[in-house]
Amino acid sequence: MRYLKGIVFFLVLANVGYYLYVRGVAPPPPQPPPAPLAGGLKLSLEEPAPAAPATPSRCVSIGPFGELADTARAEATLRGGGYVPRQRSAEGEIQEGVFVYIPIPATAAAAAMLRKMVKGAGFSDAVDVPGPNAATVISLGVFNDPKRAQTRLAQAQKAGLGAQSIERKRAATLYWLDVDLKPNDAPLNPADLHGDSAHGAQIGVAECAAAHTASVAQ
Repeated sequence: MRYLKGIVFFLVLANVGYYLYVRGVAPPPPQPPPAPLAGGLKLSLEEPAPAAPATPSRCVSIGPFGELADTARAEATLRGGGYVPRQRSAEGEIQEGVFVYIPIPATAAAAAMLRKMVKGAGFSDAVDVPGPNAATVISLGVFNDPKRAQTRLAQAQKAGLGAQSIERKRAATLYWLDVDLKPNDAPLNPADLHGDSAHGAQIGVAECAAAHTASVAQ
């Protein structure tokens, strides 16, 4: 009889265990890892890379202008093209022209002979004037156009007069226009800014940080 009771007790325990397993009391089996998304894509929790910073504008300086009228004309042209120029000034030198001259010999006899040769060569307008290094020289003219100066110099040298040339300059206030260019803006052409002004011959475009030591032809 005791043996029969033991069998019954064992069967009851087996039924209770099976009941608990079916009802979910027993620990569930391990779950397989999630399948990858279609196309091999994977979810990422990383933050997106920051956008590249916008390319900054750059500042260019146009000049130098020797006269305010030329500066104002160029400024109006720039504003008409959608730019916002900023005017500034700096002390510098203005080229007044190319001076063609003949040094005078030290002796009076040689000087008199030279003046006779100058007149004979057709330079009837030649006169004595102060020259470089405070020396008196014979002037053959001051020319705004470098080509005309070179022609006069060549004529005098061909006549054996020992002519020379030098640029004449004077102290003056020079004017510049600073402009901020966007990355997609076309380069500025100085020839479009000075109109009929002779000062535009040496007007250029440079970075604003560059030193502005150039002179202006007048």
